[in-house]
Amino acid sequence: MNKYKILIFDLDDTLIDNFENVRYAFKMMINSKDEKYIEEDFERWYKIDKKFWSDWQDGLIEVPNNFKNEKGKKSNEFLNWLRAQRVLIYYYYKISLDEAINLNNIYMKSLSENVIAIDGAYETLSYLFNKGYYIIVATNGPKIATKDKILKINCIEFVNEILSADMFGYMKPNKEFFDGIKRTLNNYNVNEYLMIGDSLKSDVGFAMKCNFNSCWFNKNNEKLSDEYKPNIIINNLKELINIL
Repeated sequence: MNKYKILIFDLDDTLIDNFENVRYAFKMMINSKDEKYIEEDFERWYKIDKKFWSDWQDGLIEVPNNFKNEKGKKSNEFLNWLRAQRVLIYYYYKISLDEAINLNNIYMKSLSENVIAIDGAYETLSYLFNKGYYIIVATNGPKIATKDKILKINCIEFVNEILSADMFGYMKPNKEFFDGIKRTLNNYNVNEYLMIGDSLKSDVGFAMKCNFNSCWFNKNNEKLSDEYKPNIIINNLKELINIL
């Protein structure tokens, strides 16, 4: 496995426990409206959030005409509009866009306040970094929040680069995200990259689309779909220490 030089780690549910992170941020968001936390409401939010970003990846979200001509890095105005859509959906479009943007800003800020590491994240990143691998965290989330999260789990010293969708204007599994990585590193040798993540679609599918190898972090022992073919499958992050 020593052909790999660059390890691309997903963030949510690969290095951090995204479910609890999202729960906390949701509580802070609704608390700002003096609303009581109800588990069923959170479950609804969690489903909306996951479906929205999946639909966005698949090109199913209609973009206003004034944003359709944007290329590459997206403007803050566009990102505010995009992220606020989940909030509007949650509130059945009964609040204004400005209020949705403000609520989303509270939510985004809260995402970096209560961060729980996935078991083995520190030991694995520390080992691989000290073995000389170039460590990237590649995420569809915003770069600033991603950096804060990595700082909170005490792993920032083991990460060479944080690369995010808001830098390139494209989300995983779009090929353009990987094009951005290759340009940033000035390394176009796909044989030297390994993608490590929990999502078959956004991580394994991303690597397959871009013709480089992947490691599926199957921490929940899910069934492997015939559509996806990861090169490596692990159930615990620390398995990478023996594999790599």
